[in-house]
Amino acid sequence: MLGRRGIPVLLFLVFLAPVFSQTKQTYRIKKVGKSPNFIALSPDGGRMYATSFGTDELIGIDLSEGVVDQIIKVGASPLGFALAEEGKIALVACKDTGVVTIVDLENSHVVDDINVGGYPNSVTVSPRGYRAYVTDYGRSREGRLHIVDIRDRKVTATMKMGAAPFTAAVSPITEMVYVIMGGDNEVWIVDPERLVVVEKIAVGEAPDGIAITPNGKKVFVANSRSNNLSVVDAQMMRPIVTIPVGKMPFGVAVSPDGNRVFVVNSASRNVSVLPADLSSLEAKTFKVDKGPTNIIVGPDNRTVYVVNELSNSIVVADIPPNSSQ
Repeated sequence: MLGRRGIPVLLFLVFLAPVFSQTKQTYRIKKVGKSPNFIALSPDGGRMYATSFGTDELIGIDLSEGVVDQIIKVGASPLGFALAEEGKIALVACKDTGVVTIVDLENSHVVDDINVGGYPNSVTVSPRGYRAYVTDYGRSREGRLHIVDIRDRKVTATMKMGAAPFTAAVSPITEMVYVIMGGDNEVWIVDPERLVVVEKIAVGEAPDGIAITPNGKKVFVANSRSNNLSVVDAQMMRPIVTIPVGKMPFGVAVSPDGNRVFVVNSASRNVSVLPADLSSLEAKTFKVDKGPTNIIVGPDNRTVYVVNELSNSIVVADIPPNSSQ
């Protein structure tokens, strides 16, 4: 697994989770580059994009046909990325070239490179759509967070962070930025206007994935070494519960209606599903391919897309809304 950590120890948890008896539909999109890690869905839900770490490419997929129909060369070792300008461009963090590559998706070519230095590894776009946040491992124990003006295509500010800032999520309500500090076992809350860290929240071991509910009240953090999900109260800025999931959880997604949270368990090769209101703390699961890393829930709140790094595939599953009850 690229850039990931060791196998966690709570091996018994996966056997305790109930499994969905069936899903309405499951299919696979194959040959999605080599070692795809991250995915994004177009605003209309008709297309999906994935970074291909092993081939330095951004892959475009026609979801109506379930096939790859677009391959765009980007910088070296692309990891996290985000869509902007109504899905017309992609901003791709290219770890080994130290740049954020801007891709014109309509014309399938690179239009600019924003030099950030270090080892950029994820990109998150603000709800208003004109600002991007780039996490950067840095070249020492100290990572960084870069703030990019998408319209002017330049870095406007850089903040020093803790160890191994893996990814970030932006509150749709307050626009505070929640940054995963994988080496510090914390989530840092950043005020992007004042350029200050307003709080540091302790979570589980080796946090990796993060998602925020649409109402901005809860933050879910997947902890890949302690095999659990930390739930943070965004208003109180403190953890409220820790929920066991599968082995080596990475990606997290909340359904657009805010009702369910989905957690990718890489070593278990499955996805845990929980009600976001925490009415039950017992997750159900469904199987995916080898090496799952990232997940998205479609606008219908039931179509789930999981990218599988070790299988070079995307699993598309239909999980009905009542499946987590």
